[in-house]
Amino acid sequence: MNIGNNIKQLRQQNNLTQEQVADKLGVSYQAVSKWEHHANTPDIALLPQIANLFGVSIDALFSDNIAGHSALSPFMKDDDIIRVVQIRGTKILNVSPILSPDTPPIEIVFPHDCNDRTQYFKVEVYGHVISDSSINGDVVCHQTVTSSTINGDIKSEGNIDVKELNAQKVVCNNITDCYKLHAKTIECAGNVASANLTCDQIIYKK
Repeated sequence: MNIGNNIKQLRQQNNLTQEQVADKLGVSYQAVSKWEHHANTPDIALLPQIANLFGVSIDALFSDNIAGHSALSPFMKDDDIIRVVQIRGTKILNVSPILSPDTPPIEIVFPHDCNDRTQYFKVEVYGHVISDSSINGDVVCHQTVTSSTINGDIKSEGNIDVKELNAQKVVCNNITDCYKLHAKTIECAGNVASANLTCDQIIYKK
């Protein structure tokens, strides 16, 4: 069983002493020392707290390769998508539909010449996106998107407010404001507000 070694490694990675870990978990530092020296194992009821403290899963605590596990593991995929995640300390911030100091928007600056085909890329953002520049690429956003221009497919779990949108497929809750919208297919749960709309098909989702 590797849990003792893993707790020690995670503690050191987070620059915590045994006393600090003990204080956060409500146990004695001797208990933490015994875990790390394989004299004892944590009570099963403590496992969720330990995993949460270090930002890993409970399964990772028993892993043979704790270095391969982190709070970011679910976001790590072998593809060409640029993923943007907010972390405070060792905790990944939950995505909330309401902007607040605890869930600030992610403001992204894209290259000025991003309409050049050499700048085309895909981005997935776990939060709100605010961009004053153009985005030349596919966008997946787990909240709202506000941008001047998007040249690429877009999927948003929130609203889309884009001055100009050129895409094959758009999936969202609402398109709240768009001056110029070109798309082959729009799948929308709410309204599509556009002054200039060119689209083959609009599908309203339930």
